[in-house]
Amino acid sequence: MTSKDKIIWAMKELTMTLRRRQLNKFDVNIGISGKRGNGKSTLLFKIFNSFKKQGFLQIKHQVYNQDDVINLLSQQKFRYCWDDEAINSGYKRDFQKAGQKTLIKIITNYRDNYNIYASALPFFYSLDKDLRELIFCHIHIIERGVAVILLPLSDQIHGSDPWDTKNNIKIEIKENMRLKKNPDLSFRYYKLTTFAGYLYFGPMTPKQEKKYNKIKESKRAKSFGIKTSAEIQGEFKDRVYALLIDGKLTQDGLMQMCLGEGKKYTTIRNLLNSMLKDNGDTRTVKDFYRAIHLKGVHNKVKGSITNLVPSISS
Repeated sequence: MTSKDKIIWAMKELTMTLRRRQLNKFDVNIGISGKRGNGKSTLLFKIFNSFKKQGFLQIKHQVYNQDDVINLLSQQKFRYCWDDEAINSGYKRDFQKAGQKTLIKIITNYRDNYNIYASALPFFYSLDKDLRELIFCHIHIIERGVAVILLPLSDQIHGSDPWDTKNNIKIEIKENMRLKKNPDLSFRYYKLTTFAGYLYFGPMTPKQEKKYNKIKESKRAKSFGIKTSAEIQGEFKDRVYALLIDGKLTQDGLMQMCLGEGKKYTTIRNLLNSMLKDNGDTRTVKDFYRAIHLKGVHNKVKGSITNLVPSISS
């Protein structure tokens, strides 16, 4: 028999367990905790990406606000909800807010939608107590690529806390004291009463990470009413293009604008050339510069002739 401290889950084993639970019409609510940068989102991606053939759509199911979580859980069945920053949807200090109460009701009343709902947050106990009790599996990331799987106690008759919080706090205090005395030792997570095993996972590929960050930036910015870098880039691009077409953009002017916005001049110039081509204009940025220069020369010559007229007349 494998000793408790040697229990290791494979990613496939975990996702198959979640899928079986879903198909058997049980709750599949997961909480992922861990320090910032340790890989909470990476682990969630690994879990959900395994369900692509079963209908997981990252652009739809990766969400960042309470309304989106509520909509997904209430309007879909046997699907997915990746609550990437649950601090925005289930934070315990927001319990008195109507949205928080609605979220708890939705998770409770729409259990028969059998969605896999996973939330990421720095600390498991930042999650509202009523929401914690609806979690079937808590995965805590110890360090990047290494996590511990915790399951609630299922054989309680008189206990009201499935996570056995008081006892596990005592165990955690003892372990930390042990580490303080000897920093070379490791925290014995298998001592926790809710311990179910360890999980190892790898990083996203560069392509996967790029897609993840793009969705995150767009949806999180929308949640807080903030413009994304793409929107800001678009506004700058449209502004300089309008100045160019109106014959009001010189080379020095564009350089100054790029400097002020922290952008590379050659990149923006090439972008403007592409925009001209896409709009069916055969001219280039240099042609517009030349036209402005010639117009300036023409105005100077015209001004000089005008100034000479009184002298000739006299």
